[in-house]
Amino acid sequence: MSAAEATTGLQIIKELEDHLTVTTNGQKMLQILRNLVLNAKQACKASSQKEKRMVIRAAKAGERVRLQVIDNGVGILPENLPRIFTQGFTTKKNGRGFGLHSSLRLAQGLGGSLLVHSTGPGGGATFTLELPEG
Repeated sequence: MSAAEATTGLQIIKELEDHLTVTTNGQKMLQILRNLVLNAKQACKASSQKEKRMVIRAAKAGERVRLQVIDNGVGILPENLPRIFTQGFTTKKNGRGFGLHSSLRLAQGLGGSLLVHSTGPGGGATFTLELPEG
């Protein structure tokens, strides 16, 4: 059991391909990843899943690097998916609706993209950040 799992009950699995290179603004990239990881952690905490899990995956995707944060948390309602990156939209009681919106704008500013997939309530979510390789 990892230290994170011992304190939060959340299992974090890293699937990182070797020799990936991204030349970008590291501070902006870390801001995006921090937001995605925090959201995944909160989604898992709010879930009734017995085993809470987050996968952080990095792999080459053509001429891009694909970074994914995958959780088995509460999931996202299908009707919320088209609005998930809209400024001011939130499903959290104390949320402000700024984190995912700003993450999308940062990704686009870095020449990348940010996408979301969820099968719905209880199905977790996958956020995919793609950035140019190099």
